[in-house]
Amino acid sequence: MIATFQVHKQTYGHWPAKNGKPAGESFDLDLIDMSLPAEHAYRGVLPYRLTPEEKDKYWGKVERKHIQVAVHEIQSTQRGPVLRGAIISVNEK
Repeated sequence: MIATFQVHKQTYGHWPAKNGKPAGESFDLDLIDMSLPAEHAYRGVLPYRLTPEEKDKYWGKVERKHIQVAVHEIQSTQRGPVLRGAIISVNEK
């Protein structure tokens, strides 16, 4: 599925090692669905988890811009749904 979103803000998360699991961190873009018609767009904010390669390319550079994302999966986390996929393009809108 390819969808267009506006990057609302960036969210950095980190957690300590616990119960034998390693410490970790996440770099997420909080996205607003820009689907048309607007009355059928998703109304909440969806986090998109950046891959390490995408982090280097997009972190700190895409706030308030429109992006196209190929959504490969929607994961359920303790925070709620998280999109995983690939950023196809960034528009300056």
